[in-house]
Amino acid sequence: MDANEKILVLGGTGHFGARICRRLARMSGSELIVTSRDLFRAEVLVDELSEQNPDARISAAALDQESADFEAELREIDPVAVVHTAGPYQRQDYRVAHACIEAGSHYIDLADGRGFVAEFEGLHDQAVAADVLLVSGASTLPGLSSAVIGRYRDRFRQIDSIEISIAPAQRTPRGLGTVAGVLSYCGQPFEALVDGQWRTQYGWQGLRRQKYPALGRRLSACCDVPDLELLPRLVPGVRTVLFHAALATRLEHLALWFMAWMTRVRVVADWSKYARSFVRLGRGLSRFGSDEGGMRIHLKGDGRDDRSVEVDWNLLALDNHGPEIPCTPAVVLVRKLLRDEVFVRGALPCLDMFTEEEFMQELEGFSVSTAVETR
Repeated sequence: MDANEKILVLGGTGHFGARICRRLARMSGSELIVTSRDLFRAEVLVDELSEQNPDARISAAALDQESADFEAELREIDPVAVVHTAGPYQRQDYRVAHACIEAGSHYIDLADGRGFVAEFEGLHDQAVAADVLLVSGASTLPGLSSAVIGRYRDRFRQIDSIEISIAPAQRTPRGLGTVAGVLSYCGQPFEALVDGQWRTQYGWQGLRRQKYPALGRRLSACCDVPDLELLPRLVPGVRTVLFHAALATRLEHLALWFMAWMTRVRVVADWSKYARSFVRLGRGLSRFGSDEGGMRIHLKGDGRDDRSVEVDWNLLALDNHGPEIPCTPAVVLVRKLLRDEVFVRGALPCLDMFTEEEFMQELEGFSVSTAVETR
């Protein structure tokens, strides 16, 4: 890739965007463009990054994806790739991806909205015609989860069950977009594959106890994520795909469970409009928890010798480094683009776009480790 080409981070001063900018600023080979609706905030971050990385080429720009001039402004900047971190994605359309097609820019997002990621391939033909790569869901789900499945898939003749859960650290700051996304499906129905049948579940209900090797037992609840729709396509014949989130404090979990019931009985239609209040509440509760978070993927099925096989993959993040996990897939993909290691074009969900090894290499220097148990 030409050293004069630009990598633009949309929402670069946000919860995940700023982390991605800090990591991209350490990469050589291109110019980093930090964008925000508020130019001053972008300039403050650029000053910080420039001081930390004196040889890096970093600049700030005011950019609003909701603006009528967004597409023209993007063409004027002319980035080789755009990293879209300005969530929540649950109610967004594909205007940023369309603008990237028109500008001839590659596109990567951190979307966690099930419909947004699952239907993203509708842009495929346009992306191919423009000779660009558009990737949706370059985050923990389905980016990392599919990489882990790819790592251990050869141990199975048939994977029957995939169960994924994430346990965020209580002290981890939570951005407005993240909280709005989480609240958007609180009490809302969605379909999940269970024992070969698509069954209705409800966001933040279906409580169960979840055990993590380093974190102990936590309450967990059902959440609507892209993997519930995408992994059955990735793993033909799988009969169960489940996802749970396990918050650190019982109080928060029971509160969300109760809120979900209030939606189900039509007292509150949509909790996401109260996201700002919950961000403030989360800051107040953060002192009651730890800085340790984790993730667990449990695979079960028939091995090559037809005997039952189970794989337990566990990730542990310390020192509030958990938010680096959803940022890493986008960083991996940008690095691969800079090295001209990605040749596919089109609009694709982030399935099998990188390996678990590439993911962990990108996290060197952070307090993140993995452990695997097979039986």
